[in-house]
Amino acid sequence: MTAIAEQAQASIGTLYDYFPDKPTLALALITQYIREAEVHWAKLLQHPPARGKASIADVFIEGILEFAHDRLAYLPLLGAPLAYARTKAAREPLRRTIATALQNLKPSLSADRAFLNAQVIVEIIKGMLGVYRQATLKDREAVVTEFKKVMRLYLTDTLA
Repeated sequence: MTAIAEQAQASIGTLYDYFPDKPTLALALITQYIREAEVHWAKLLQHPPARGKASIADVFIEGILEFAHDRLAYLPLLGAPLAYARTKAAREPLRRTIATALQNLKPSLSADRAFLNAQVIVEIIKGMLGVYRQATLKDREAVVTEFKKVMRLYLTDTLA
């Protein structure tokens, strides 16, 4: 908590006034990141690239890495042993945003199918983040390359 207070340029007492322990602080930060992620994806997918499946695959993979890069605690929190689970209703807005982007790319895609595809895309992204987080700095580029392949293959079938 001392290191966190120093990084935040706050006193340790002030930090403890708001967060009695590290798990409470971590949960507050995760909650904030979730709200920020929904805004990030809504902006990013407002006008998805029409240049093909590879472009939209890159948007998904590079978009989450850009988000994580700007939030230093994001990747470490993904691996934290916290009891945190979002409700189905709380997970839905992000998936609806992705589903809408998919339907914009392929108007014949039904709403139900687009939502299912969005759920799979979210799980691919989560999988990539898990591998990326554990990879050495030297190996992270290879992880990104492999998951871009996975996402492109998935979207080739989805948007065909």
